[in-house]
Amino acid sequence: MADFKELRATLQRTATTFIDCCNKHTVDAILSLRADNCKHTHLPSSLDIGTYNNAEYGAFYGRFANMMKDCTCWIVDDKEMVVDVESRKVVMHAKNKGNTPLGEYENEYMWILTMTGDGKMIEEIVEFCDSAKAIELMKKHQAK
Repeated sequence: MADFKELRATLQRTATTFIDCCNKHTVDAILSLRADNCKHTHLPSSLDIGTYNNAEYGAFYGRFANMMKDCTCWIVDDKEMVVDVESRKVVMHAKNKGNTPLGEYENEYMWILTMTGDGKMIEEIVEFCDSAKAIELMKKHQAK
């Protein structure tokens, strides 16, 4: 039973650290918890962003990282975080808010993180965001 509890705590800690990495706003930080084979899928599919490997996601994120420096991401309620030890998955609700060179930005996310066997690295990220907010930001970014 101790192994189960330890793995659960590790999964939860990795998910929390993932949010901390998001708040560093660097490609190195955002990729630091990802296993070499990590895949990152953006949803809803109507955003037409798709699935990226680490190198692809680093390039994608790099286009927005500097713009998001004054934004903060946080877990809405860690009591609502779902930790499935057997599948090594964590589901969490997060928000992001702050100022960008393009104006105030705010978004809301559901993340599903699938971890490695030891729970310390992320093998898969499924990110579901408020698509209206994401589209608005992308349009502003393209227009600048």
